Amino acid sequence: MKKVAFITGGAGYIGTATAITLARAGIAVAVGDINREAVDKVVNQIRENGGEAIGLVYDVTNSAEVNEAVDETVKAFGRLDIMVHVAGGSARLAGPGKYAQLVDQEDEVIDKVLKVNLYGAFYASRAAARVMIKQGEGGRIINFASTVGVNGLVGSTEYAASKGGVMSLTKALAKELGPHKITVNAVAPGVVCRPEVDVSTPEGHKYAYETNLLGEMCTGEDIAYMVEYLASDKARMITGQTYIVDGGRTLSMKGTD
Repeated sequence: MKKVAFITGGAGYIGTATAITLARAGIAVAVGDINREAVDKVVNQIRENGGEAIGLVYDVTNSAEVNEAVDETVKAFGRLDIMVHVAGGSARLAGPGKYAQLVDQEDEVIDKVLKVNLYGAFYASRAAARVMIKQGEGGRIINFASTVGVNGLVGSTEYAASKGGVMSLTKALAKELGPHKITVNAVAPGVVCRPEVDVSTPEGHKYAYETNLLGEMCTGEDIAYMVEYLASDKARMITGQTYIVDGGRTLSMKGTD
């Protein structure tokens, strides 16, 4: 029986890598994001490589839209086994130049970041859990935290708080859903080098290679592999945990500064 995954933010850099990685593992994927063109691109890529996928457009900060998207996933595939909440972001969600220390930060930035990162995790987890409980066959819920949620970061208090909230949600929800054989875990990426970073420049090279202890560039696939593991039967006894994938970055005494 083919498993089915529902992925929020599935057309972003890490979300795309996650969707493609799970599809390669034989999982049917519901790729969700707010941008139709981007969603279709990921779905087509999966299908062209022999995978099974559908595209859904919705806003993770709207619980009704999230509920409807989960319903559409079940209608399309007949079930739901895995939920991955990748959708998220920092102050840039509210526009350019919005990073600021808390004493100078605007309400709209705090509101936007908390809604996408934390409220989105609540809404997607709740919608998926309701289906998984009804199915009675267990399931996997995987939310995205961040190393910033572990160590904090100057100028990103709202982001740190939202991701710290995701880690607490993970622990509490794991306790609630354990009796239903549903595991709940989180993945906390460190610095992930996106394609738009020019690693040929001194600044880009430092960002990509000198922000972890290994001197390696972390890619979306590196994060997706952890999701793949947590979604698999090999991780059946793991729940309530946050897995840091950062090349040792958080081991610094100065944290992420």
